[in-house]
Amino acid sequence: MVANKLNARGRIGVVAAAASIMVGITAMVGAGDAQAAPAGKPNAGVPLSSVVYGTGCTYPVTMAVNSSGWVAFYEYKPGLPPRFVGRDLPDGALATITWVPRYIGEKYLYGMQNGVKSPMTKVSVRQGYGSNGLCFGI
Repeated sequence: MVANKLNARGRIGVVAAAASIMVGITAMVGAGDAQAAPAGKPNAGVPLSSVVYGTGCTYPVTMAVNSSGWVAFYEYKPGLPPRFVGRDLPDGALATITWVPRYIGEKYLYGMQNGVKSPMTKVSVRQGYGSNGLCFGI
């Protein structure tokens, strides 16, 4: 009878230890997800070293990220609600969309991943001219 009580206590101790290890592992895995966020700000590649973007032109916008999960990109002009411009499921540590500016003016691009907003990138959009891959703003 005494041996059975000790044996039962030993089993309870092993189960408790295993449970505490599982809680610790779950906490570590969860901590990685909680910190998943953009690792930089959007980079709108500018062809021909132009300093402005053209309406109707297409530009690849990339942003470094530190986890998997959808990344949404937005264009923001102060005083107006943000405009959704695209989303991407990153391949590795980089999310990429194609951005087509619609309106002239000073704007900001930013990304959101897992509820965390990236720093903003300021962009100047002017009238776009061109077609078939050759397009610029003046």
